[in-house]
Amino acid sequence: MNALAALGITYLIVTICSAGILYFSFNGKIDASGKYFFLGELTIIPGIIGVILGNLDQNFQTPIVFFGINISVLISRICIFFSIYALSNTSHINKFILVIVSSIFYAVGIEICRWITASNLMTTLMASVADAGFSIWTYLICKYTKDPELKKNLFFDWIKNIELILGIFAVVRIVSCFTEDIPINARFPTPGIIIFYILFLILNIFRYISYQSLRISWVDHNTHGINPLNRNLAVVTQEKNDLLQGLIASNRIIGIGALASSLAHQLSQPLTGIGLQIESLKRDLNKSISNQNAIGVLEKVNSQLRKLTSLVKNLRQLFNANYLDFHEVDVGVTAVELVEIIEPTLKSKKILLTKNIGNKIAILGDAIQIQQVLINLLNNCIDALNTSDWELREIKLEISAEAGFAIVKIEDNGKGIDVEILPSIFELFKTTKKDGLGVGLWLSKTIIDKHHGTISANNLPTGGACFTLRIPLIHSVHEKL
Repeated sequence: MNALAALGITYLIVTICSAGILYFSFNGKIDASGKYFFLGELTIIPGIIGVILGNLDQNFQTPIVFFGINISVLISRICIFFSIYALSNTSHINKFILVIVSSIFYAVGIEICRWITASNLMTTLMASVADAGFSIWTYLICKYTKDPELKKNLFFDWIKNIELILGIFAVVRIVSCFTEDIPINARFPTPGIIIFYILFLILNIFRYISYQSLRISWVDHNTHGINPLNRNLAVVTQEKNDLLQGLIASNRIIGIGALASSLAHQLSQPLTGIGLQIESLKRDLNKSISNQNAIGVLEKVNSQLRKLTSLVKNLRQLFNANYLDFHEVDVGVTAVELVEIIEPTLKSKKILLTKNIGNKIAILGDAIQIQQVLINLLNNCIDALNTSDWELREIKLEISAEAGFAIVKIEDNGKGIDVEILPSIFELFKTTKKDGLGVGLWLSKTIIDKHHGTISANNLPTGGACFTLRIPLIHSVHEKL
């Protein structure tokens, strides 16, 4: 047994082991890049066997065996190229098949050249040119990848450098066809060629190790599935991103709160002045009976002004985390006041609001905070219906009393809630909206919890979503006290 045969057996064992480890590391759930790399490990095996047999027995040095070796090496190089390409790009099977078919024709061309020239120089040259081309091509894919995280990965950089060195090795083989009597070929076990292929084997082992290490240390955020090799890293990275998004959202909320509080403060002073002027004008007009119509108009203006003043006060209270004004609140009246504000928006969006509101459903709570919950839920319904294709877009608002609780149900006939996010929909910073903060539903739950109630969400069998509030009625609260 010559040294190249022994080296080939070593390479064969390493390749079979590495392919098996790669497959089982992914638990059989291999992504596109992993499949190509795994296929590259498998397809090189027939070529290695051909080299071993050719070095053990010259009877195996036949055109069929040579063709098998060349096509095996070419397909393996193609698979490695597509594996690296698929890390940061969408791989197309049609392109892969086209390149494979082209390589088969190229291998046939090598054998035709062998038959015509009966020379090892030309066939070695053709095989080396193809090998150099794929190595340099793979190197360029690594060098000019558009994925910044992938580009910064140490093991991806190793793969890039290994491909460059393999390309240089192929160039050395090309040069040997013009400068040496015996080109660098696995059929000729000279000391120099043996050293060459030992280094070649080491490089291939390091490429495999680098690829495995890359898949462990790099998280691909463009794929929906999690690579089994780096599941824990992917989870930690996602949690880190969620935390950063949460901090950004919190900062935005703090800014909004400060702006709203400042705006409310600035508005309260002129509103107070306008109110005083109206009262003064009413007193002057009351001196004459003929001014009653004008007084009536001023009374209406003053009524609207009081509502505006109350709204400004509520705006300041809304961003005051320590302020709670619990008193008897009629949920129906509170909802009707809110509906009057939001109905113009619903009409402009051609959304039908169906109301079924009971009378005298009183709770102990903060009317402003209850309205905040309702507006959050109604806005969610509006957003859901904005993406709905239904001709009739409808929101149903139902308020009733049942078993000592005020029950508020808000339904829409949109597409419903994503089943994956439904269990955690009330968690902080959970959102499916591109421009959402993920705060509204969490804040709604926090408010309802302060009212000793519950809030839940579910998808309707007929389509759409339903949010349900249960808040203790005021007489139930008094009984507990």
